[in-house]
Amino acid sequence: MKIISTFAELMKTTIIKERLQSALIAILFISVFLPFGLNHFGWIRWALLAGLGLIIAFCVLISELTVEKLFRMPNDISRGSKYIIKRNIRFETLNIFLSVILMCIFLDAFANNATVDNHYSWQTLGYVIAVNCFTTVVIHVYWRSVYKKRYLIRQLEEAQLLNGMLQERQRREAQPEPQTNDAISPTPADDDAVINISGATKESLDVRPSQVIFATSEGNYVNIYYIIDDKPNNMLIRTSMKNVSELLCRQSYIMQCHRAYIVNLRHVAKVESRNSGIALVMQYGNDTVLVSKQYSAEVKERIKNPSTIA
Repeated sequence: MKIISTFAELMKTTIIKERLQSALIAILFISVFLPFGLNHFGWIRWALLAGLGLIIAFCVLISELTVEKLFRMPNDISRGSKYIIKRNIRFETLNIFLSVILMCIFLDAFANNATVDNHYSWQTLGYVIAVNCFTTVVIHVYWRSVYKKRYLIRQLEEAQLLNGMLQERQRREAQPEPQTNDAISPTPADDDAVINISGATKESLDVRPSQVIFATSEGNYVNIYYIIDDKPNNMLIRTSMKNVSELLCRQSYIMQCHRAYIVNLRHVAKVESRNSGIALVMQYGNDTVLVSKQYSAEVKERIKNPSTIA
């Protein structure tokens, strides 16, 4: 009873529905190309196709149940791409192994006549393996396209959400604060004191972290973009991104977002959705800062949490 309840529970999951869709694609592929000489069986071919379809569906379900319960590898994308790849390799290996054995037994028992010889042999075994491997590739290409489309849609929706949050923050910042008679001129926070960014040559830059827009690596130099009196400037300094990162990334609103970019999240005007992930459009000059997948989640989290970049 426990096995039956586990199987019934597994049948409700999204991954099983996708596996059954894969099985349907495989049988449609076989129905179109009619391998194993199925075109020589007249109307009986439909019974044979139904039998092969049941075998494919059975192998898919057993393989998924085995990976899920026996190998203790649930379908959990939060564990990362390496885990999912490893899980899928185990599933595909087991699925092909079971499919080849059962299909060979089925063909040997039911798919033979005066024209077609599907009795068990090395030739039949090779043919069945080739068909299974080819259908696996077709299914892989299909799901790669589906997941890429889902990813892009989700990425676009998240970019729209982040842009809404950025616009709201910019709107609040644009509103003038009420003045009182005893108001005093604001002074920079202690953690926004002027820092000196220097390198191997005499060029150096004295700037407050809040004034930095972004920095980008250009060979042996780092190009630092900053604002003075609301006007964008930049300076090329012969130094490393590591040195600049150690000076600037002490602030919660400044972070490295790419191997070649450091960005001040306070100066982000818009988030762009791209095939490779997201990019940040800056307020001054509309420069675009790339965000690598390694830093994408942290960038999104900091933008969603205004206190980290206040």
